Amino acid sequence: MTLREKAALAERTAREAGEMLEHHHAHRIMLKSENDFVTEMDTRSEQLIRERLLSACPEDEFFGEEGGGATRSHGRWVVDPIDGTVNFMRGDRLYTISIAYELEGELVIGCVYCPGTDELFLAVRGEGATCNGKPIQVSDISNLRRAIVHIGFGHRNPEYLAETEQVLFPLIRAISDLRRSGSAAYDLCCVAAGRAEAFLEQGINLYDYGAGYVILREAGGSMQGWHPWQEPLSTGCLLASNGRVNAEISAILNP
Repeated sequence: MTLREKAALAERTAREAGEMLEHHHAHRIMLKSENDFVTEMDTRSEQLIRERLLSACPEDEFFGEEGGGATRSHGRWVVDPIDGTVNFMRGDRLYTISIAYELEGELVIGCVYCPGTDELFLAVRGEGATCNGKPIQVSDISNLRRAIVHIGFGHRNPEYLAETEQVLFPLIRAISDLRRSGSAAYDLCCVAAGRAEAFLEQGINLYDYGAGYVILREAGGSMQGWHPWQEPLSTGCLLASNGRVNAEISAILNP
C-alpha cells in the first residue's frame, strides 16, 4: 500500500471514529494520573482505529495512547483516539482524533479530524497539507505583536508548569493574543492553517503531536525544542511556529 493509500485509509478511519464519538457520551470516566483522564470512549475509539488500520495493513505495527503497542518497527501507526479528552467529557466540541504513520523512524503521514467542526487535516510527506481537501499553509506574519500563540501549560508536571508560569506574562505582553484549545493536535493544525503563528508546550507525547507535526511541516512550518538543547520529537518539549516568529518566542522562553 502506498503512502497516499495509507493516508486515505487514515482519513476514512478517523471519520468513522469521529462519527461514533459524536453519537456517544463519555461514560465511565477514570483518572489515569493527576489532571489526566480517560473515558470508555477513548478505549472504544482506539479499538476501532486499531482494527481498521491493521486489518488493511497487517504488515504494520500500532502504538496507541490507551493500549500502547510497538515502540519501534519498520512501519507504525501512532494514534491518539481522543486528543482533548477533557473537552469531550465536558461537552466541548473541540476534540480530535489524531493518526500518524511512521516509516523507518520518520513521521510521514498526519491525519487530524475534529468531529465537532468537521475539519479533516491531512498531510503526506512531500505532498503538502490540506484541510477538507483544500491546501493550507502557515501565515507570513513575522511581527510578534501581530502573532496569535497557542499554548499548553504542562500542568501534569510541576517543573514544566513552573517554567510555563515564568514565561506566561512576558509572552502575553509581547504577542497579539493567546489561545488554549485543550488539544495539541488541533493547536498544531491551527498553526499549519495560518490561524495562529505558534504553539508551545512541554512534556507531551508522540501520539499528541505526531500527526500535527507532519501537517505543520508540510504546510511550511517548523518545530524546535522549547529550550535549545531539547530535541522536540524525542522530548515532547516543543515550540512549533510558522518559522517567522520562533526566534523571538524562543528568546522569551530562554531569557
